[in-house]
Amino acid sequence: MTILVPRNRPSRLTARAPRLLRAPKPSPYPHDSHLFTEERLLCHAGVPPTALRRIRALAIGWGVSLRKAAIAAGYLHPRTYAKTLANVCGLKSLSGGVITLRPIMPAPEPYRLLKTRLPIPMQNGSTALLNADNFTPEQLRSLASALGPARQRVALIDGASLSRAITQAYGEAIAQEAASGLSERRPRFSAAFGMRRWQAVFLMLCAGLFAGGAIFTPREATAVYSAALSLMFLLTISMRLAAAAHACFRNAKGRPALQPRPRDYELPNYTVMVAMYKEARVLPELVEALKALHYPVAKLDIKLVLEAVDDETVAAARAIDLPPHFQIVTVPDGAPRTKPRALNYALHFATGDFLVIYDAEDRPEPDQLMKAAAHFRQAAPEVVCLQARLTFDNASENWLAKQFTIEYASLFGGILPMLDAARLPIPLGGTSNHFRIKALRGVGAWDAHNVTEDADLGIRLYRCGLRAEVLDSVTYEEACCQPWSWLKQRTRWLKGWIQTYGVHMRQPLRLARELGLGGFLAFQGHFAGVIVAALVHPLSYILIIHDAAAGILFREAESALGRHLWLLAVFNLIAGYGASLTLGYFVLQKKRVRKLVPELVFIPIYWLLISLACYRAVYQLIKAPHYWEKTEHGVSKFRRWTRKIPHP
Repeated sequence: MTILVPRNRPSRLTARAPRLLRAPKPSPYPHDSHLFTEERLLCHAGVPPTALRRIRALAIGWGVSLRKAAIAAGYLHPRTYAKTLANVCGLKSLSGGVITLRPIMPAPEPYRLLKTRLPIPMQNGSTALLNADNFTPEQLRSLASALGPARQRVALIDGASLSRAITQAYGEAIAQEAASGLSERRPRFSAAFGMRRWQAVFLMLCAGLFAGGAIFTPREATAVYSAALSLMFLLTISMRLAAAAHACFRNAKGRPALQPRPRDYELPNYTVMVAMYKEARVLPELVEALKALHYPVAKLDIKLVLEAVDDETVAAARAIDLPPHFQIVTVPDGAPRTKPRALNYALHFATGDFLVIYDAEDRPEPDQLMKAAAHFRQAAPEVVCLQARLTFDNASENWLAKQFTIEYASLFGGILPMLDAARLPIPLGGTSNHFRIKALRGVGAWDAHNVTEDADLGIRLYRCGLRAEVLDSVTYEEACCQPWSWLKQRTRWLKGWIQTYGVHMRQPLRLARELGLGGFLAFQGHFAGVIVAALVHPLSYILIIHDAAAGILFREAESALGRHLWLLAVFNLIAGYGASLTLGYFVLQKKRVRKLVPELVFIPIYWLLISLACYRAVYQLIKAPHYWEKTEHGVSKFRRWTRKIPHP
């Protein structure tokens, strides 16, 4: 049975058909025969004729098919469309049924299977599948006519049902690829193999010299160590002062001019991925924040990435009435159970041209995807990643939240914009990272064995000749306001930074050649400087207390070299605090966070907590290098979902 009739003369079928099957009134919008054919099919699928005008306007405005517009607007379910299309074209429909694909080794890329127009063989060998999302009615009718009697061996299926079939057939193989893909294809970039032999020997030698010097010649050893570390600290101090100067210049200059926004029909397809584990508490708020994104719904592909062993969150997600552009991706259990492994798994199912990563507690500005699309249009081809600014909306909850907010403001409002302006490597922040998805797959995506996969990926992009930039948009998060949760999160971050530094320093000369001299020095100052400073900081206080108790704190040095080394150590200490205070002052000039300026005096105490986390990270790196210590979200007393998203 067909619902396509000539326009010039109504047929008996049309005369007797119910109103739902009749052709709609001529539209004031221009449309070709393809659009008209699709209109009639939508009516046959149960879309009210009164809704066609709105659907047609949405399709033209968004630059998508009528089918996508109808599904996005809630007038049509994808499974209903696939069944109707199969019925009209004389094909079988398997949408919603049990589907078993034929095993293929190696496992094909799911996103390629989802987009292909070629038949996908089933296990029984008698039926092949076609994804209804990839065909217009005219294309499928032509194909069915060309198949002739063989059309009985072809079945139509919707994209969601095909995704489930791919998961059942190849889920374990895809999970294995997500865990070991980078380590197998590019082992020099993976943390799965730990340190090189020369790195272990070097560390053991340094530790032996340090222990021997501390035991037999403590004063001389301290002077030598201070001199050796001064250059590294000088790099970190210089970066903070440069960031402070850049922030001061930006404050004086004001906000940059807004980039022209693309029209809706010019916007690319966007995949949004959120990896969650034990996040049932914040899931409803997250879904509302993602629904609030100002972006054509027909061009959104939102994936909630859940662990198969997390029954509570999986049940909570399935209990929510999710729109058609939301999809639950369940990651099979396996080792290592980390966020990057889950993201790698979900990346195989991403169908967008661009991709953004959010955390479970995130609330991005509604127009962030629009801004990212506009930025990518104006950016150079080598710019494949954008990092949005992160801040906390519970900054005033307690002292720890205030210090955490100051630290984030210094990083995302000072250091990263300075690195961006100087075109130096940017360590990504783990969330609100926007990617050109083809480039992301090209560099191997995330390292499943690195517990700060974001910072590692940011450096790897630069080593591959690509670049990241800072996006002028804000994502609001919940600051860790409980000491134990903060300590666990910071331990994981510092452990990952040590992993990242060790991985990229396996071949120092090659790293310097790929990053350039400026990039290599920035890498040392940002990674090695922060790690070593966290380890050394409490030792400085111990030495000061010891010298004060012994009455030799202000004693004249016995030699000119000793005096110079003492002055150098004092300069590093004062300059380090001064650079952090200066940077903090300039990045806290925005209205929302200006009240935190007096809290800058407590930075030395906060640094001691970071040192504690760093020593804990070293211990974990030895005992459990790939263990992902979970941060609990949704514990803030601030009911964030009752407030509007603030503006910076």
